[in-house]
Amino acid sequence: MKRKFMGLFLVLGIVSFAANAGKVEVKGAYDLGGKYHYDNSSEKAKSTAGEAGAEYRYEVTPGLEVGAGTAYQWHKKVKARNSADENYENYNSVPVYGTAKYTFATPTTVKPYVKGDLGYSANNGNIDDYKAKNGLYYGVGAGVNYNNFNAEVMYKENQGQYKNDNTGDKTDANYKRVSVGVGYNFNLGN
Repeated sequence: MKRKFMGLFLVLGIVSFAANAGKVEVKGAYDLGGKYHYDNSSEKAKSTAGEAGAEYRYEVTPGLEVGAGTAYQWHKKVKARNSADENYENYNSVPVYGTAKYTFATPTTVKPYVKGDLGYSANNGNIDDYKAKNGLYYGVGAGVNYNNFNAEVMYKENQGQYKNDNTGDKTDANYKRVSVGVGYNFNLGN
């Protein structure tokens, strides 16, 4: 329920900024080579993972846009080391983040850019008696824009933790990956 209110708050914030023009980007991404990093080990992720989300950005100076975004990220399964065990799910995430994007001026319609995200990752899932806890989310990357279409490559990390509420035992569980994404900008106002 708390995540729904955070999402509603973000949408209302985006709508309130719409009077200042700006743009909304609807986007999706596919994860490549994801790994979970636990306290003393790391596990390679299996299966498919990705995200779908939206961002609102407005230009503060020529080329520099700032704003906020959110996404639903489904993360990869981990293949258990013991061959008798099956693959198991890890947490999924809903990050809410601030974003900054700088687009380089070029004489062509293809515009390269660099981008960074920083925010809070609401994580959901359990492994046995351990429940996923929330943490930091960040991403950095680069891409190109062509006629409102974006294509980008980003390094992203969702930090999290698994905690057993009965015993108090905890273990860090950070999901790190490179993602390839596409998006489309809807210009507001103008």
